Amino acid sequence: MTAEPAPRRLAAATGTVSVVVPLSRDLEDLEARHARLRAGLELLARPLEFVYVLDGPLARSRAALAALRRAGEPIEILAFARPTGEAAALTVGLRHARGAVVLTLDPEFPIDPAELPRLVHRLEAGEADLVTAARRVPGRAGGGKLERLLGWLLGCRFEDVRSPVRALRARVAAELTLYGNQHRFLPLLAQAQGFAVEELPVPALGRNGPGLVRAVGWPSLLLDVVTVFFLLRFLEKPFRFFGGFGLLVLVLGGLATAWLVFERLVLGVPLGDRPALILATLMVVLGIQIIAVGLIGELVTFAWARESADHRVERIVE
Repeated sequence: MTAEPAPRRLAAATGTVSVVVPLSRDLEDLEARHARLRAGLELLARPLEFVYVLDGPLARSRAALAALRRAGEPIEILAFARPTGEAAALTVGLRHARGAVVLTLDPEFPIDPAELPRLVHRLEAGEADLVTAARRVPGRAGGGKLERLLGWLLGCRFEDVRSPVRALRARVAAELTLYGNQHRFLPLLAQAQGFAVEELPVPALGRNGPGLVRAVGWPSLLLDVVTVFFLLRFLEKPFRFFGGFGLLVLVLGGLATAWLVFERLVLGVPLGDRPALILATLMVVLGIQIIAVGLIGELVTFAWARESADHRVERIVE
């Protein structure tokens, strides 16, 4: 990762608001977008810091941002040598942000930037650690298909879990680590770590909103949902998943094998030309292997748990 030489950075202040914007492609009107973002946040009357993370060698965007910074804009530019994904870019941006409040935003502006101060005020006025913007399209009520699926699997009650517009406290930004496509489920991951998460309904611009992301597609999205389901439900107890499934396969294979042996010894049915014997034996072997994988995962989890920091103490009551 490389960064442009920068002027003196903003001093860390409790009133500073950092804005993290990951860029995955060059935008021709980046200067106009930044001006629009800056105008929307001026209503806060607070020191601002803009952290742009370039996911790859985006020369045009890098030059435009460098020109803005030379003109006096409080911009930090982080650039990856090669594309690594939005989750990695967002994690680096969150680590680099210095404000007490951090905003994350998609450069395509799924909501009006003038709505961003509402997120900050909602975060600071309540006890939430993270406030996410629930994008609402006129004429459409409730969440999309993905939100309903997550509600069925995980009890998720978010209206727009994939919203890229969020306001979070500095401690949340410091503790969250994302990879793969986990940025799409950031509120769920933050909630699983013990942070308080709220949603704020915000009018969406254009056709953005809780609908399915067509560019992603259902196959990729379902794989991401399965990954998040396993991480949230079985990360600390993998043997419950693998052990239960492996035991089921083992029992079915054992019962099938016992029946075939009974038929051979008692009923005199030959087994030489019966594929069922091979299938039953394979089920027994597969069940044992799945259980062994669960045991290995449990051992790894036990060794890793002593150094992990997944359990957060909110306060000490004396």
